[in-house]
Amino acid sequence: MMQNNGPLKGIRVVDFTHQAAGPWCTLLLGDMGAEVWKVEKQGRGDSIRYAGGADPVVGSFNFWGFNRNKKSIGIDVKHPDGVRLAKELVLNADVVVENFRPGVMDRLRLGYQELKRVNERVIYCSITAFGSVGPLAQDPAMDLIVQATSGLMGLTGFPDGPPVKSAGADADIASGIYAAYGIALALFHRATTGKGQRIDLTMLDSVMSMLADINTVHLNTGRRFERFGDGHPDCVPYQAFRAQDGYFVVACLVNAFCKRLMKALGREDVLENPRFTTNAARCKPENRGEFVAILQEIFLTNTCEHWIALCRANDVPSCRVNGLEEVFAMEQVKAIGSVQEVPLPEGGTYKATDVITHMSETPGSIRLRPPRLAEHTAEVLRAIGKSEEEIRALMDSGACG
Repeated sequence: MMQNNGPLKGIRVVDFTHQAAGPWCTLLLGDMGAEVWKVEKQGRGDSIRYAGGADPVVGSFNFWGFNRNKKSIGIDVKHPDGVRLAKELVLNADVVVENFRPGVMDRLRLGYQELKRVNERVIYCSITAFGSVGPLAQDPAMDLIVQATSGLMGLTGFPDGPPVKSAGADADIASGIYAAYGIALALFHRATTGKGQRIDLTMLDSVMSMLADINTVHLNTGRRFERFGDGHPDCVPYQAFRAQDGYFVVACLVNAFCKRLMKALGREDVLENPRFTTNAARCKPENRGEFVAILQEIFLTNTCEHWIALCRANDVPSCRVNGLEEVFAMEQVKAIGSVQEVPLPEGGTYKATDVITHMSETPGSIRLRPPRLAEHTAEVLRAIGKSEEEIRALMDSGACG
């Protein structure tokens, strides 16, 4: 097992989360050294384990993508002894993370006020879709619902087409990142004051924040935006173009890039037209389409590689629109070590994207493969001081497994 040198080494996390947003948060904490105890119902576990008909004990690759660096403990939190056991875990931990609907943890007697009495230094993070108040508080929600509700999906796709969901679970991932960020801040605050606290993180806020500049424009001017397509309403050209063998991007964020592009294409004459001379002029709806059409006609005459090379030679930002095969074949991905091959204790390896934040003094690491269902129950119970007899009794009672 790789050595743990992460900045969160020594921090224990009791993880009541499931599916994606919460598990991504606790994965980030685990990557940075925290010991994460993933609480799952024995015999059932996190429902994402079943994705694609996978064996729930081992878990699907979808589950693996969200659950490395964790230990799985099987507890029935609806069993009285299971609730008491969960509280003992919290007594021996620093952080609790949950992503149930508002009120669920309170009904289980595992809400913040209850656990604060168990451990007043605990940092308790709740991830909900829409918060604990308001008309949507109890609505069922997941990544797709939040993408649609937040405005993200409404601005994704082409103006003359339907709204489009992002390929990744952006609502879940963003929420997990913000939750981990909040927990890190709370740990810093506790280190200086000794006080724990509650963190309420809504997925709606998380995804709305991804439209930061767009929101600010709308709130202060009332401007309405069409779906962005593959470009941007305030930059032209700043989008994907089709070449003979696929798609590539030209990103003229400032007018100087556009001037270089048109010179490289031998079409400086186009910019002599006052309708196209400045970026502001090109962004006008009556001008945008015509300018883009001129470029598109040119780009269809050769390959992506040709045009990208020409752009790079003239200091114009450009790249291919990659599929996953192309992404993981990139020399750049290899150079920065984005993919790691992780040994499995039962033999063989599995591949995973690496720890994201690279720290010189306290690096994170992938130390544990995603856990089998309830794989670490006995180990975790021993860690909180349970004897073998007590462990057997708890398992026999059905409180854990």
